[in-house]
Amino acid sequence: MEFFEGELPDPSTQELPIAGYNHLPRLGLEGRTSELGREQLEVLLRYERGHRDRTPVVRLITARLRGLRERHRRGHPEGGYGRPAA
Repeated sequence: MEFFEGELPDPSTQELPIAGYNHLPRLGLEGRTSELGREQLEVLLRYERGHRDRTPVVRLITARLRGLRERHRRGHPEGGYGRPAA
């Protein structure tokens, strides 16, 4: 398989940040994705789009990524509360 510049290959199941990801339904993923960081969510999104491509799961991961971006834009660290210490 050929990759274009800037395009990353789909991660393997061993690279996924959630054990047993392939066997989890969307409802099982909701709680497990809430503690993941941006890079981990991006890995899951690439894997999901390249394999099962479940629309509800893609929406869930995309919403989590959007939430992290908004939190970062407001000055909140990933997974934390309030403004970072100066």
